[in-house]
Amino acid sequence: MAFKRLPEFYEEPDVGYDVYRLHFNENLFLPEEYYREVLGGIESWEARFYTQPNNASLAARIEDHMGLPRGSVVITAGADDGLRLAIQLLHFAEERRLVVLEPTYSMPRILAEQLGVEYVQLPYGPDLGLDVDTAVKMARGGAVYVCSPNNPTGHLVKELEELASRLEGLLIYDAAYAEFAGLWRPKLHEYGNVVEMRTFSKAWGLAGLRVGYLIARGRLASALRALAYPHPISSYSAKAVEKALGLEEYVRRSVLEMRAVRDEVAGRLRLDKYVGEANFITLRLDGAEAAAAELYRRGFAVRALGGRPLCRSCLRFTVAPMGVMEKFLAALGEALGIKLI
Repeated sequence: MAFKRLPEFYEEPDVGYDVYRLHFNENLFLPEEYYREVLGGIESWEARFYTQPNNASLAARIEDHMGLPRGSVVITAGADDGLRLAIQLLHFAEERRLVVLEPTYSMPRILAEQLGVEYVQLPYGPDLGLDVDTAVKMARGGAVYVCSPNNPTGHLVKELEELASRLEGLLIYDAAYAEFAGLWRPKLHEYGNVVEMRTFSKAWGLAGLRVGYLIARGRLASALRALAYPHPISSYSAKAVEKALGLEEYVRRSVLEMRAVRDEVAGRLRLDKYVGEANFITLRLDGAEAAAAELYRRGFAVRALGGRPLCRSCLRFTVAPMGVMEKFLAALGEALGIKLI
């Protein structure tokens, strides 16, 4: 088969596991005892048979744990699967258009192209403010994507509820990093036009299990469920997440530890940077690609970002325990050829 043009794909770096992984914003503060309790085995029948359709028991468990209305949670294979479902909804909307607040996560733009949805970029202001009037006008009955805390700036979008209340179309709210900001329970589901994306890959430290979920109200949740695969995650992943929900105190402690280290590292870095409410710091510096390559040579995988509003050349790294951060800061200074602290 001949193709006129192949869609763009999300470039995923394969760095292996022999380096310090500071590029994916995984939670590096959870203790081994948490994982020993979470990662128990499953029964033979659970492996033999398909899971419940839509992993209904897990959805109900999350609803109970989070204080959400019954039927408001849709289980997905990680947050990206949920994002795909939300963007697919635009094929049934007034406008097949997605307005994305930039700079942010690359996947909304990639998925918009893959799914035949118009992508429109709206930059944050220099103070990282969101122009609600412009966003509402640009959406024209389509959707607006907002990540808060945002990746890569880490800031909380303070205009989020105003946008939800005024938007005629759909608000896709990416809350992947919400727990790091102390936002443990979803709340924007109260608006009938909001799809809130959550994941167990970040603060909950279970990225390898690939479990996410969407929260929406009534008909919107039903529409998302209609587009979802009937068996999105495995029995093993579902059981592990149910156990993790009973161990939230481990996660809360790890978030407090991360925040303390993040603030100390940020205070010691005399560089232009974004430090927000998530578990990463983003440096604004020239030659981010070269610096990332040098850091990788020294055993640290980080993320180079560039060509975006407010992030022409940026380098983002995940906050790790202080022992790792000491080594990282030394390597970063060597890579940049400057004294950092």
